Amino acid sequence: MSKIRKEENPGWLQWIVPERFNNPELFKIVIFFVFHSPCKDSSAMRRSLQEYGWSDKPWFKPEELKFKLLKCIGSFNETPRKQILFSANNADEMDEKLKSADLLDNFPSNLDYERVAFVNSKENQFMSVFAHIRNSLAHGRLNMREIPETNDFFFIMEDVNRAGSVTSRMILKKSTLLKWIDLIEKVIEK
Repeated sequence: MSKIRKEENPGWLQWIVPERFNNPELFKIVIFFVFHSPCKDSSAMRRSLQEYGWSDKPWFKPEELKFKLLKCIGSFNETPRKQILFSANNADEMDEKLKSADLLDNFPSNLDYERVAFVNSKENQFMSVFAHIRNSLAHGRLNMREIPETNDFFFIMEDVNRAGSVTSRMILKKSTLLKWIDLIEKVIEK
């Protein structure tokens, strides 16, 4: 079991979130990941990937969904390419993955690039990431930080299980989350 336990009132959740983050884009992110999530058993209003127009198994070919979602992440496209997904097979591996992702100590101390450390608890990595995003939003374990000189900001999120162990920590840009939504909803064809 992960040794990292949730803090009841961590300092990073106590930052004052500027009102300018409360906009239609934030609403779109919450509606998609909390209400219309493609994850099974996540919402009574869930929409499957097939309802969004994807095949039954859109994960296995390079031109399919997984690679397209990865290409939406800015740090994935940098040279040299940064690792984005740090996937643990179970809670016992979580501390190692958090450390590898620089999300273990003093979270969130490094807002230089996007990455996700998570327990892979669903049918594949991205469905697990989406479930962890859903839980972070639904349970209020998130905050946002502006990215200087841009019109973007980082979502800083954490998910914990019922036992109180951290099952995911992530730093993702608002623009990445919006691109993911547009891609899944087939608004864009990346």
